[in-house]
Amino acid sequence: MRKDATPLPCIAVESLTGCAGELLVILENLDKLLPFVRVSSFPFAQSKNDDGPVDIAFVEGSVSQPHDLEKLRNIRAKSRWLVAVGNCAVWGCVQGGACAKCKVTDMLEAVYGKSSEIQVLEAKPLDAYVPVDVKLSGCPINTTQFLSVTASILKDHLPYITHKPVCLECKLRENACILIEKNLPCLGPVTAAGCGALCPSMGAACYGCWGPCQSPQMDAMATILTEKGYDAMEVINRLKTFGAPDHLFERMSSETGKEA
Repeated sequence: MRKDATPLPCIAVESLTGCAGELLVILENLDKLLPFVRVSSFPFAQSKNDDGPVDIAFVEGSVSQPHDLEKLRNIRAKSRWLVAVGNCAVWGCVQGGACAKCKVTDMLEAVYGKSSEIQVLEAKPLDAYVPVDVKLSGCPINTTQFLSVTASILKDHLPYITHKPVCLECKLRENACILIEKNLPCLGPVTAAGCGALCPSMGAACYGCWGPCQSPQMDAMATILTEKGYDAMEVINRLKTFGAPDHLFERMSSETGKEA
């Protein structure tokens, strides 16, 4: 409670089908938020949780099961702001990429057999079912971005989230271009910034874990990789691992002559 007796804003941190990476990032930074918010629900971190209305709901994970969808709709109904945190919630991530390659019913049968009564859905991001106010990519999310987004929302401002490519962050860190200097299939030119160019800064190629940047030049990426002797289909498959939507690859597929 504030000194003026005004109640603190309430937040909820919820999980659907995911690895809980985003929950760990939020938990590690909860001490920075507690002076400004009240955590009404965080099942991952506390045993007593309130199912009432909240100002901000942070939701990680994709909608991959019927109870995920029911839970998400309940969260949306009670939340003023809904923030999708992490690539599972924003893009569908690994499970979304898997569903793009084969039918979910075939995967279910292969793992549990034909007689299984388990119910699953084709893994999709949150905005496939409900309106999402803010999308915060990452696998997992970046601490600085998360705190910045939260601060903006607490002031009733939509946050600014960069959708420039990772190449921008490489330039800011004065990294040598992995694509040019090492001839590695770096996805930095078509991947959204936000990670601080972690992999290229260590001499490794970006593998697209932040999801696609705004208006990625996929056809140009295909041309560059082809000139360097790489199969552009490798890039398509790597980006799809993190749930990038099919429409991004239409022009790239025409460059390779293969179906994405």
